[in-house]
Amino acid sequence: MSGRLLSLLLLVSIVSESAFSQSNVCEAQNGRDGQKGISGRPGRPGQKGDRGETGAMGRRHDYTAAKGDPGDPGISGEPGREGTIGPRGPEGPAGDQGLKGSKGPIGNVENQKRPAFSAENPKVVDNVVVFEKIITNQENMYEKATGKFTCQEPGYYYFTFQVVSSGNLCVNIMTTSQSNGKSPLLTFCDVNAKRLQQVNSGGTVLLLNQGHEVWLETPKESRNIAPGSEVSSVFSGFMLFPLKN
Repeated sequence: MSGRLLSLLLLVSIVSESAFSQSNVCEAQNGRDGQKGISGRPGRPGQKGDRGETGAMGRRHDYTAAKGDPGDPGISGEPGREGTIGPRGPEGPAGDQGLKGSKGPIGNVENQKRPAFSAENPKVVDNVVVFEKIITNQENMYEKATGKFTCQEPGYYYFTFQVVSSGNLCVNIMTTSQSNGKSPLLTFCDVNAKRLQQVNSGGTVLLLNQGHEVWLETPKESRNIAPGSEVSSVFSGFMLFPLKN
């Protein structure tokens, strides 16, 4: 206990002496602040720092943005390729009747063609009855080499024939004006069991366009036409009236 007390007394003595010695020191008054110096030059750029760590993912909010205003129209593009033709549409309603046209000029009958022919002396060539001797051939529309009449003026025509036979005979009027091609238009048949000379005849009116043909045929099994030197057989035709233009 005496040791600790002695140490404490010694310590107090030292502190007291130190404080006494400091109180006897002379101190100068503080000076005034000096003037602000001139700003220094900017320092050099520092080195680029290291890349930081990736930040945490932000929250996602289901917000719907308001619709913006329409933009200005763009420049028109180049025309596209022409497409294929589409199917034909339904027929439209009939239009109003037009005004009556002016009266046309009076027709000149003298300038109208009058096709007409008549021929005799028949013979059969590949089922075609060819009349070799021409009696009349106005406008030259009947050809005696083929036995066919070829229409050059569209219109209504009358054709007739009288053929003498010495047995059974069928005669077909043929024409290319029918939709069924070259099938017989009309067929005229006579039964002649006594094999006497008799006349097979027929006729018809036809509407023909340019290029249509008319002729006579007989089947192979009924080729009993009498020779032209013995009796007269005739094939004739003529225009009744032309088609209106």
